[in-house]
Amino acid sequence: MQQTIQDHKLKIIEIIDEAPDTKTFRVQIPNGNEIAFYPGQFFMIRFEDNKTFQRAYSIASSPTQKNYIYITMDLVGQFTDKLFKSKVNDFLIFKGPYGKFYFNETMKNNLVLIGGGLGITPLMSIIRYCNDKKLPNKINFLYSIKTPNHIVYSEELKKIKEQNPNLNYTITITRPLEEHNWSGRTGRIDIELLKQNIEDIENSLYYLCGPLEFIKAKIEMLENLGAKKEQIKTDIWGE
Repeated sequence: MQQTIQDHKLKIIEIIDEAPDTKTFRVQIPNGNEIAFYPGQFFMIRFEDNKTFQRAYSIASSPTQKNYIYITMDLVGQFTDKLFKSKVNDFLIFKGPYGKFYFNETMKNNLVLIGGGLGITPLMSIIRYCNDKKLPNKINFLYSIKTPNHIVYSEELKKIKEQNPNLNYTITITRPLEEHNWSGRTGRIDIELLKQNIEDIENSLYYLCGPLEFIKAKIEMLENLGAKKEQIKTDIWGE
């Protein structure tokens, strides 16, 4: 996989409040420009006024979308504090793409996508890409999140599921409260949930994205079910 690492100066054209302290930034790709990446990859992002102050963010949009890119993040430190103060028409510098955590259409396997918290973002890029390209891969997406208020992309997931019989997804809430009125699944992603959502252990690809402890636990479960290391791709957040 040969890719060229490049800098792109991109204008913020929309800022979306997704959840408490979670925002999506939509940046415009100028006409005539192309930003090539595989779904699942990330870019280093910085501000125009500081070349060394940068962070890695997975792209949540699909490469099929040629006019803009989405990134989504939580408010967790100095970088996001500054980013959350940005406004529409401000510019960001994107450098990339980077990362071996990716999908492309030569991969014909069933896909099992497992995300914790905002680990959903590169997985959403894969889901959007498969849907846009009408690929035949079966996708089972398991998404673990603290509360229903923290779910992102909820309406879009529903729409894609309606359009695409190959997509199934389960959202499980780890910190439910009575006032949430959540009627779906609760608790962590456990081995039983994995069993229910993996049709073919040996011929599936597994994409895991989330905090380190989350990833380690899921790898152990998958290996107990018979998955091999080379079938499991990981993107560890918060390191």
